Amino acid sequence: MKVCHALSIGIILLLLLSGCWDEKEIGEVNFATAIGIDFVDGNYVLYVQMMDFSNVAKQEGAKQSADAPLFVGQSSGKTFNEAMNNLYKTAQAPINWGQVGSIIYSESVLEQGIEKVDQAIRRNGEFRYTPWVYGTKESIKKIFSVTGFFHLPPIYTILFQPEQIYNVYSYIEPLRMHRFISIYNEPAGTAFLPSISIDTNAWQELAAKEDPKETLRINGSFPIDQGKLTEWMSYEELIGLRWMDAKVKNTPVDIIVDGEHIGVVQITSPKATIKQVNDGEEATFQFQLKMRGHVADLEEKMSSEQIEKIISQQVKDDIMQTFQASVDKDIDVYNLKHWLFRNGMTLEEVNNYQLSMDSLNEISVTVHVESKGVYD
Repeated sequence: MKVCHALSIGIILLLLLSGCWDEKEIGEVNFATAIGIDFVDGNYVLYVQMMDFSNVAKQEGAKQSADAPLFVGQSSGKTFNEAMNNLYKTAQAPINWGQVGSIIYSESVLEQGIEKVDQAIRRNGEFRYTPWVYGTKESIKKIFSVTGFFHLPPIYTILFQPEQIYNVYSYIEPLRMHRFISIYNEPAGTAFLPSISIDTNAWQELAAKEDPKETLRINGSFPIDQGKLTEWMSYEELIGLRWMDAKVKNTPVDIIVDGEHIGVVQITSPKATIKQVNDGEEATFQFQLKMRGHVADLEEKMSSEQIEKIISQQVKDDIMQTFQASVDKDIDVYNLKHWLFRNGMTLEEVNNYQLSMDSLNEISVTVHVESKGVYD
């Protein structure tokens, strides 16, 4: 009787177990943290960055004396899925795609068109829709090899954490995959994919060799319309885009007098409104901007009114400079055609509408500068 009772208890305890017998330890799975897609000689080339998450977890409270282990896999195929399957042949352990935090598209794959790639990623049930997305003109493998400061792994770079820098220095807005796809799929919509590159000039490790420290930076943007690249725009060409971006939080503008830089005003949360003048092929636009800011640096005595006037003109010049560059490259940098579509113009009419410098009828900028630190 006692034996039966003990056996019954044993069976009940077995049934109450959590059912985790087939769970794997963190070290038994390859966790992909970033992927890159290139297009070479008619084949898609897939790059996969992997990190040791157990090592990353040890970063908290521990001082690192060497770079964290990092691996980059490479495979190719006629389709994205074929490239993924070919990578499994040498993966040694299952690959978990649920931790992918960023995706990089090469310039060649953007020129080819990324809709097939994006559809393949979305059909794969393991991928999330939230990775940060970038384009690049440089080697994806080299970008994946760039680590953070103090031997920290790549997850402590702008490849994985672009918002932190954007919040303090807003210039080119970072995009997550779902929003990127949503914008370029909109009728007459243009998405601006941040262009990521490697910088070797800004930082240096003061050690025995004093080698330059490779860091990542955003050096421009790839305008994507209906999944295809039009033409790359440089960081300098996009200087005016930030003034029309509702997500800008903090961005500097120079105080320039007679060609000389005499100060900086930090602008916070500018607000832009677009108004249409006339209809159809005669449609033109007015931009109305309002912004507040404070003086971050000033080398000469100036009143708030003088500074506001200078900044207002500088913002107008920035907007016109970017618009001129976009017209020259046949790019709808301010998404004006999409604005026309959303306000009643048919898609056929939008496609026939030609942007020119005359399309921008007027720019009105109202600036309020706090007087703190200003000589009134």
